[in-house]
Amino acid sequence: MAKLLQTLTPLLSLLLLATATTARSQATSFIYDFYGQKPTDLLYQGDAHFPSDSTFLRLTNTDNSGNPLSHRAGRAVHSNPIHLYQAGAHADFETTLKFTISHTGTASVPGDGLTFFIQPVGTPLGFTGASFGIFNPSGLNPAVFAVEFDIYPNAGVDPSYRHVGIDIGSNVSKNTTDVGGALLGQEVTARINYVQATKLISVQVSAGSESFEVSYVQDLSTFLPQMVEVGLSGSTGGAIAVFDVVSWYFTSTLVNTGAGHIHQYV
Repeated sequence: MAKLLQTLTPLLSLLLLATATTARSQATSFIYDFYGQKPTDLLYQGDAHFPSDSTFLRLTNTDNSGNPLSHRAGRAVHSNPIHLYQAGAHADFETTLKFTISHTGTASVPGDGLTFFIQPVGTPLGFTGASFGIFNPSGLNPAVFAVEFDIYPNAGVDPSYRHVGIDIGSNVSKNTTDVGGALLGQEVTARINYVQATKLISVQVSAGSESFEVSYVQDLSTFLPQMVEVGLSGSTGGAIAVFDVVSWYFTSTLVNTGAGHIHQYV
C-alpha cells in the first residue's frame, strides 16, 4: 500500500496542478499568414478579399487596373468570440500584424487608414473614410476599441500629421504618435498589448529603420461586453490607398483575478 501511495502521489499532484492551471487561466490564440490562402474562420465584410494579383488579404477594393477606389471599407473579423472578462477573471491580450499601405492611385494625397479593433459580437460594418469601417458617419461607436494607422489627417478629427492612435469609442484618438511617411510603401509591423492589471494599452510599431510607440491607460471592461470579436479594417475616403495585410497573430489569456464580482456592460 505504501508503494502504491508513493506511485500515485506524483500523479495526483500533476492532476491537481493541471486543474489549478485550468481554473487560473484560459487561452485563445490564432495566427494567419496571408499567402493566397483564404482562412475559413474569418468573416470577410465589405471589400475585404483576396485579389488575383496579390497573395495578401486586401481590405479595400481596387479597379481593374489595380488603382484603389474612393469611399470604400472592408473588414476581416475572427469568427470565434473572445472572452474579455467574467466574474473574477479578466483577459490580457497581445496581437501582432504585418501590413503594407500602397499609394498607387491618381489622388495626390493617400488616405485613409487601417485598424485593429475590438467590438461587440455582430456589430455591422461601419462607414468609410475617417470612420475606418468601424464607426458611424460622425466617427462614433461607444463600444469599440481600436488602434488606428492613419495616413490622412482629417481636419477637426486628427492631429496635423500621419499617426498611430488609440481610439476609445471614437475616431478622435486618446493618444497618438507622429509616424511621418513611415506607414507608406513598406512593410509595417505593429504589436499591440493590453495588461488588465495595469489597464495599460501599449503599441509598438516598426517600419524599415524607424520605430514608434504610443500607449494609453484604459479599463476595457468599462465599455466593452464580456464577449467580443476582434478584427482588422481598412477604409478610403476621397483620398485613397491600397491596404494589404501580410500576417496577423492574436492571443488572449483569461486570468483569474480572485475577485468575486461581474463587470457589467456599459
